[in-house]
Amino acid sequence: MGAYKQFLSTDVIVSPLVVNKSFSFEGSASLENNGIIRLTGQNINKSSSFFLTSASFGYNSSSVSLGGLYNSIKQLYYTNYISNPISGSPYITDFNGNVVEDNSQTDVYSRFYNYESTTLFQTNSLGYTSNYGYSRYFLEIPNAVVWVMSIPKNLFGDYLNPNTVNFKFDNGLGGYYNVTDNGEGLLISGSTPVGIINYPHGIAVLTNDTILPDIDSYWVNTNDFTCSFQSSRTIYETQYKCTIRPEEFNFSLNPSLISGSTEGTVYDFVTGSYFSPYVTTVGFYNEAQELLMVAKLGQPLPTSQTTDTTILVNIDK
Repeated sequence: MGAYKQFLSTDVIVSPLVVNKSFSFEGSASLENNGIIRLTGQNINKSSSFFLTSASFGYNSSSVSLGGLYNSIKQLYYTNYISNPISGSPYITDFNGNVVEDNSQTDVYSRFYNYESTTLFQTNSLGYTSNYGYSRYFLEIPNAVVWVMSIPKNLFGDYLNPNTVNFKFDNGLGGYYNVTDNGEGLLISGSTPVGIINYPHGIAVLTNDTILPDIDSYWVNTNDFTCSFQSSRTIYETQYKCTIRPEEFNFSLNPSLISGSTEGTVYDFVTGSYFSPYVTTVGFYNEAQELLMVAKLGQPLPTSQTTDTTILVNIDK
């Protein structure tokens, strides 16, 4: 029997495992030090000279155009919920080919994918009161403003867990704006929609300045800002099944088995038919017989002379 044994495909099992982690940050410095940035976008000409300077919110890259951010948010998350500036189509269909008859959805701007977090009907109207309606409100008037918070991927992992996002900041009136997500991709203050949260992107967008008055004065500049959320990440656990048959690995490499009186000669009991070595370490090698990793057992494990001995090694990555 050789010193190495090759794994079969049936000996290796890869299983996904979803893990969660909660985060909480308090103060602007804590947010910025961990890459969480707050931005403001405005409906102005793309070529406008108005820019957000990197020094104003601790952003580590070049300045960001106010108009560019506004239009990017509109393109990604809102184009299906705003009016089409080019009229002429008497009706429009949804992704399934069904005619959309509700006035708030007729003749919309486009059919780009807008990363909806729910299959429930959504509308751009703040006054929509249906139990199945959720407001994805977006204002297009000149100088309209959106407020954006971006959480880096190394914090939110694969996605933010619904019903875990909360941020609170000074309202300048001796109180706080308290915003939470409703688990369906909407941000609410009290019971009123004020924006959206995209869980796989780590992006929060506030658009309702009616419910959050004077937000522009405190969104980027206030130091009294707290943020908490729970992230989710999928890791993969690989299980290696190391099976030792009764006739395999029946000799020990422990140097204590070698007699000191005769060089290189093992003790007589080692060569006896009742000798059964103990396993303490499992080594993993590549095809060039280079050692890649070592698995240590909690305690020595005796091998069996009559049945298979199986050692399971789990690796998370």
